[in-house]
Amino acid sequence: MTTSTKTNATTTPSRALAWAALAAAAVQILVPAVQSLGGLGAPPSSQGEDLLITPAGYTFSIWSLIYLLTVVFAVVVLVKRSTGTRQPDRLLRDLVLLYAGAALWIVVSALEWTWVTAAVLVAMVVVAVDAATVAKRRVSSDVGAPIWLTLLARVTTGVYAGWVTAAGIVNVCSAMVESGWLDGDEVAWQLGALVVLALVALAISVLLGGSWAYAATLVWALIGVMVAVRDTSDALVLTAAAAAVVIVTVNAVLILRRRSSSSRVVSAT
Repeated sequence: MTTSTKTNATTTPSRALAWAALAAAAVQILVPAVQSLGGLGAPPSSQGEDLLITPAGYTFSIWSLIYLLTVVFAVVVLVKRSTGTRQPDRLLRDLVLLYAGAALWIVVSALEWTWVTAAVLVAMVVVAVDAATVAKRRVSSDVGAPIWLTLLARVTTGVYAGWVTAAGIVNVCSAMVESGWLDGDEVAWQLGALVVLALVALAISVLLGGSWAYAATLVWALIGVMVAVRDTSDALVLTAAAAAVVIVTVNAVLILRRRSSSSRVVSAT
């Protein structure tokens, strides 16, 4: 009885944090809606327009999925009184910061503060990856948290982390072009940027122990890059395609290895 009480105490999220996560999720949706409807400054999608490797416009529709996932997860947490993870308050704090960062990003993007926009996105990557790291640690089944809730947490954080990883690289590159350090029409350094994106994505994938949601989101972004540069540079198309294949392969290996290790532990017990 003592052990069960302790487990429940540490895996039940703070009610205040749960409400804060829902409020922040709503704010991150309202801010771009107000900005767009009111025509207040440059839209976020304009960030990176000066680059060849900016994904095709349709890829930004993924924000609709991200917004849906964040709201659904926040509501479920309030209803189920669980995040499906071992560190619920840490996860919710990360999500509040992440959603607040998304709202701030819209504001600084509208003001066309390029380097501030890039800095906000880099910070969002750090927070999103931490949230995804927490989400991969499933809470013990004896506290009544369904496995689908853990999966929802993993998908929500994985998709968010994947998209801001790609957006962060693009925004940093855009800031460098805006500052006159690089030429937005030059192919060579943008090939390097895609390699850097792949390396960063692989490092994060290893940290997460593999994530289909993270990998799939990056593949979505890279396909958008291929579509954008298909008439401009075969080298960029091939590099983006190779990056997508490598990211999927590494995540598949990591996931299979993790499942194999889990099976061995279960068999041993």
